[in-house]
This record gives sequence, structure tokens and C-alpha cells, in this order.
Amino acid sequence: MIVKFQPGFRVTPALLILNLLMFLVVAVVNGNFSQFSTQSLLMLGANYSNLVEQGQWWRLLTSVFLHLSLMHLVFNSASLFVLGRFIEPLLGSTAFLLVYLLCGLAGSLASYHFNPGILSAGASGAIFGLFGIFLAVLLSNIVRPDLRKEWLKSVGAVLAINLGLGLFLPIDNSAHLGGLASGVVLGLILLPWMRSRLRRLLNNDLTLR
Repeated sequence: MIVKFQPGFRVTPALLILNLLMFLVVAVVNGNFSQFSTQSLLMLGANYSNLVEQGQWWRLLTSVFLHLSLMHLVFNSASLFVLGRFIEPLLGSTAFLLVYLLCGLAGSLASYHFNPGILSAGASGAIFGLFGIFLAVLLSNIVRPDLRKEWLKSVGAVLAINLGLGLFLPIDNSAHLGGLASGVVLGLILLPWMRSRLRRLLNNDLTLR
């Protein structure tokens, strides 16, 4: 059984557009789409522990909407689109936005704590938080056992690849793990809410097949 969750898919497109607009702002400030200066990223809200410690705590959130390259934006946008189509209707748009922001904030805090002196930006912490929500759902009885096993393998492989790349590339695994952990915790807390939402969605005759 696959539920088509198009209804309620509003916040995800808005986040995708916001991330794109912020990328275009950074590109305009730098005069190109490939090389972003540290100064411009800091000016527009990138996460940097030295400035955060000076009281610029807002960077922990604004950095979630900045990306360091076009490829960075594309990968995060694709992940957000796929996960958002499933998770936003299951949580509801308001709860989805709160979870996204909280997981992004958790990722930034983890980066701030474990990577002092390193500039970081991107939606990866928030997106790994959505993976955490998805894992919490898969570990419950919301999903059919045969699908659960198949999806757990797929999600596990994606997470392993991404975290593995962080061992060799300049990728902020601290933000990834912070977002993932917060997503799992929030997902487990919100399981009763998601079960209730799913029952209401099914009662509203969403297309099944």
C-alpha cells in the first residue's frame, strides 16, 4: 500500500524556493555561481563559532538556508523534495516546519560544539533530521513489515554513504549527526501524532494503490 501524500505539501516547496533564492543572493554578491567568498557567506549568516560566541546566535538558524555551492544546493534540494513529499503530509505543515527548523538548529549546534573555528552552512542538518523522522516511522508499526525492511536498507545505505563521504571530504558530519539524532528523538515523540494524522488522511480517501 502506497499513500499518495500530495495534499498538505506546502512548506517543502516554500523551503526549496527560499534555499534557491538565498543561493542566488550569494551568487549575486560574489558575481559568480561557483566560488563563494568566506566574507560574503559570513555576511549573509553562515555558522561560525567565533561569531556565535560573540552573541550572533541567529547564525545557528540562518546558516540552514545558505549553501556553499550549486552541487551542495542540488543534493540537499533533491533530498528535501523526496523526504518532504512523505513527511510533511504525515506531520502536517506546521509541525513539519517546526521539526525542520529544530533539526537544522540541532545540526548547527552540533557543528558549533564539535567544529569550533570552522565556517559551516547548509540544510544538511535539517535534512538528516527528516531522515531521522523517517527512521522513527520505519521502526514503528506505521509501515508494513515487508516495506519497512526494504526501506530501512535503502535509508541505511544513503546515510552510510553520506556519513562515509564526510570522513574523506570537507563535509560537516557533526551537523549531519546532530540533525539525525534530533530527528529520531522528535520522530519517536511524534509517533502518536503521525498515527492520528495517517488515520485522518486515509479516512479522507487519499488515493491508495
